[in-house]
Amino acid sequence: MKLFRQMIALLLCAVMIFSLAVSASADSETNSPDSGVAAPVSETNDDPDEQENPGEQDEDADDEEQDEDEEGDEKLPPELDLHAQQVSVSVGAKIQLKAEPKNFESTPSGITWSSENPGIATVDERGTVTGKATGKTTITVTAMDGETAVSASCVVCVTARNAFFRFLLGIGYSYNSTGDYFYSDNNSAWQKPFGFIRLYDTASQLIGYQYDFTRMVFTYGNKDWLIEFWKGQYGLFQMGGEIGVYTKYSVGFGDTLLSAYRCAPKEDWLNMEMTLYHKMPDGSIRREFTREYGKYWWCDGYRVGQLNKSKPATELQMVSRITLKDEKMAAAFANSMKTAGFKEVSELDILRDDTFFRDGSDVYFIWRNLTESQALVPITINGETVGAFQLIVAGFGLLIQSFSGIFGSLIRRS
Repeated sequence: MKLFRQMIALLLCAVMIFSLAVSASADSETNSPDSGVAAPVSETNDDPDEQENPGEQDEDADDEEQDEDEEGDEKLPPELDLHAQQVSVSVGAKIQLKAEPKNFESTPSGITWSSENPGIATVDERGTVTGKATGKTTITVTAMDGETAVSASCVVCVTARNAFFRFLLGIGYSYNSTGDYFYSDNNSAWQKPFGFIRLYDTASQLIGYQYDFTRMVFTYGNKDWLIEFWKGQYGLFQMGGEIGVYTKYSVGFGDTLLSAYRCAPKEDWLNMEMTLYHKMPDGSIRREFTREYGKYWWCDGYRVGQLNKSKPATELQMVSRITLKDEKMAAAFANSMKTAGFKEVSELDILRDDTFFRDGSDVYFIWRNLTESQALVPITINGETVGAFQLIVAGFGLLIQSFSGIFGSLIRRS
């Protein structure tokens, strides 16, 4: 047993040092340019007000319905919104689906859930989906609006459990059993005492963390605030997204390369929510996880998996709302978002990639393309830029991935 613990410790050290970057060959594969992507991922045009609505499948059809509603005084048809075209869950894990009724004339009744293939995934009467075997199936919810039956469907992708990688993630993070993702406990995160300096992002890129990041810096209440967003590939086996809140006393130096921030104390935690969407190679949009609205200094989430292309991580889209302490703070945060490259839109319904909308002390935004991250010692392979260090660790990462399969088999047998 002692030898086994030593082997695990050595392996974990290797994982932390080398970070298990996604192989360069995977990153070097070129993909066709994004275009005509289905909701919620959308493209960024010069004029955000002219972009397609990420929450609608067919904007023209919706405009026609709205026109009919205004001109003919016709009511919009009732619908159930599952807030996702596609979700993912691993074998043996659960994920909660929620159906939001819209335009119902009465309280929804007779709500039922069903699975097209219970051998792949089952669903109970509350919308809790359980993965049974790898594959895809469709989950359908139906509710009655008076005498009218209203239905909505969502594709569920059931993936392999990857016991070894889940074991590694579980060492440093908590697990959400009804969302099948890992996250940080804001009260006891081991990273909390270390605060934040820019060196962390630089060092992470050196050891293979291929994520995008963008920083919002502003002054409020005699403090300098840093609210930073991250999303991408965190080593070989995990992908995810983060929003971090950090502060330091404002003494006139502002934000510099040497600025040392502390993780926001409890009185400075902010209410926020965050959903991470993933554009798949076939063009479908998968919801990876949702962090529910609540107080955080670090709103994050991670899943076992790999991006098709990790640098830049534009196949991931972060949709979020942050409630600042008051409108003055929200205005300062909004100005910092403009400085970072986000464009402000006039209505929530026209929110698009890399835009934000401010409503009082609430700031809603969608982040996809903006990033300050750069590949270190960049070289080009087949038209794709990859970091030199990534090439070095690619072989090592593949070896660890192979070992994980053996480790997972041993766990299942024991």
